[in-house]
Formats: sequence, structure tokens, C-alpha cells
Amino acid sequence: MGAIVDEISCLLETHANRDKVVSLASYVLKLWGATGKSPPLLTASARIAGTRATLRLFDDAAAVRALVRYGLGQKEGLLWGTMGVANGLFTLSYLQGEKLVWLLDTGVLKLSPELAERIRIAHKLFWSLSAFVGLVRSLRALHLTALMLKSPGSPKCAPARLTHASLTSTKLLLDVIHAVSWLPRGWLWGEALTATQASAVATASAVFGLVMHYHGKRLLPR
Repeated sequence: MGAIVDEISCLLETHANRDKVVSLASYVLKLWGATGKSPPLLTASARIAGTRATLRLFDDAAAVRALVRYGLGQKEGLLWGTMGVANGLFTLSYLQGEKLVWLLDTGVLKLSPELAERIRIAHKLFWSLSAFVGLVRSLRALHLTALMLKSPGSPKCAPARLTHASLTSTKLLLDVIHAVSWLPRGWLWGEALTATQASAVATASAVFGLVMHYHGKRLLPR
């Protein structure tokens, strides 16, 4: 029992890991509420989602640090380096859109309905672009890891790395499906998913996020 409590405590100590748990709780409640047509469960999900959105107001520093550490991506070449920089910029833009949407939702910022709607669409668009570029880069990483596994003298951790890369690509694919579904109708599959379908995709992505967390521990030096 003590080991379980310790594990849960360690999981919830950091903001990034706690966000994974909160995300899963929010989407499970939304899926449950959508399938059971339960307004209270949907309200509970919306409250938790609002908490996540509020906490993301303070994620800029981490996003900027990641972008600065990545630099201009010279080590990955022109194409992949540019995509890496773009991924960081899309993430930062998404976070700024999140702030504007939060201000609109709280009533602090008052704009015309047309401008407010454009901001909401831009917010979802940057989310979609960040997820898509992340997916493309993860597929490249998956390919390189598969080549490493086939090469002579591959490290013992190569199979675990391949599994982790596969989990990452699958999660990002689910994120792309979910993010684009929030775009307006006519933008790819925007608004094509039902609430239940979108919630199921998001819940699966959240599960993969936790699985990746625990699988990633196997790759840490002991």
C-alpha cells in the first residue's frame, strides 16, 4: 500500500505529470458524460478542463526554454531543423491563443463576436499545427530508431526505445485527430467527430501519455 501511495505522490509532484492525470480525468468524465448523456458529468469534465487551461497560462517559460535549448536546429539539417523550430513556435503561439481564449471566457477581454471567433479558431489551428509537426518529427524518430535496432551492435535499450517511439507517434496521431476535430467544418475533418468520438480519441491519447511516462522510466539511467 505504501509503495502505491509513494508512486502516486511521485507522479503528482511535477506539473507535467499532474497534467497527464488531470487530462485523463477530464476526458474520461467527458466520455462518460457523452455516452450516458449526463450533464453533471459533462459539467465536472468542463470544470477540470478549465483548471488545465488556467494552469497552462504559466507554461510559457518551459516552452521558451525548450525552444532556446533547441536553437535553430542546425544538427538536424535544414528541413528537420526548420520543422523543430516551427514546432516550438506553434506551441508558443498556441499558448498565447490559450491566454486570449481564457480572457474571453472569463469576460476580462471583450471583443466583437467575429474577432473573438477568429481568435478561437487560431487557437485551435496552432494546436493542430503543433500536434501535426510533432507527429511528423516523431515518425522520423521512429524510423531512425527502427534502423538503429536493425544495425549491428545496436544498444540493449534499442527495443525499449523503439517501443517508446511507437507510443509517442501513436499518441501524437491521436492528438492530431482530436485537435483538428475542433476546427470549423470544412477544415479537413473539423467538426466531423461526435462528442463521444472526440472524447474517446482524447481519452486514448491521455492513456498513452501515462503509459509513455512509465515506459520512459525504463530508459532512464539506473
